[in-house]
Amino acid sequence: MSPALMYNFNTYLRIMNQHDIYNDDIINIDDCSFLTPTFVLPLVSFIYNYNKRIKEHKNPKVNDYLHKVLGIKKHTDTTFPFRWLDETTDNSEELTKEILAIIDPVPEMEQSLKYIFHEILTNVYDHSIFDNGYVIGQYWPKLNATDYSFMDNGISIPGSFKKAGIPFKNDCDAIIQAINGMSTKDKDEFIGRGTGLNTVVNIVTQGARGIVLIASGNGVVEITKNNVIARKIPEDYIKGTLVSLRVKSNKNINIYEHMIGREYELPKKIIRIKKKPIFVI
Repeated sequence: MSPALMYNFNTYLRIMNQHDIYNDDIINIDDCSFLTPTFVLPLVSFIYNYNKRIKEHKNPKVNDYLHKVLGIKKHTDTTFPFRWLDETTDNSEELTKEILAIIDPVPEMEQSLKYIFHEILTNVYDHSIFDNGYVIGQYWPKLNATDYSFMDNGISIPGSFKKAGIPFKNDCDAIIQAINGMSTKDKDEFIGRGTGLNTVVNIVTQGARGIVLIASGNGVVEITKNNVIARKIPEDYIKGTLVSLRVKSNKNINIYEHMIGREYELPKKIIRIKKKPIFVI
């Protein structure tokens, strides 16, 4: 049974902290005994962006699952394996159909998921300026929930804001502003709450009683129905933007009820995750 998304993401940070990310060619994940989309996707993005390799896991079962989620081996019917986003042509509709075909959600969830995937993938194509983008998913039967993770290696939410001249206090603040409706696409910049990413967060957290985690630049934010958690993370651990969702699989959701904007606020305390020094013996 998978813990909350921030816990899964912290596992990725812990693995990164065990390495000299600039000089180590091989990333050892033996210290991670349970793999989730929120851990695997930033790891895969990292090795692609920086030309690294993942060491074969010491546990054959964990290694076997890694191969399945990466599409190296035949996957199970609870896993949506690694897929690329086409950087030249928007293939979001095709990917959405693939995800739904493999995960096979209950009919009550299908419309909500179509909307969520469309908005997230459209946001990547509209704002990110990426070379590589990826999608994976995993259904957890004991939780009756599915994790979906989307990632690109574009200019990030803070990078996009800087390019557009939109002020923000820190990278976590930029993420919250994006969720609340600040956009770099329109001339007026602020497109209003209740559209795009804001509606996605509302549907997942308020409608599906799920979780949204967004990591971009040096910030990561997790949102649940009643709580917002934010962390400042080391530089270069995330290149681009990661969006992870946990969605309950048996919720009958009227998406139109959640298009009325909701304003999210950063917590007063933002924990800073520091990069551990690497000592050469």
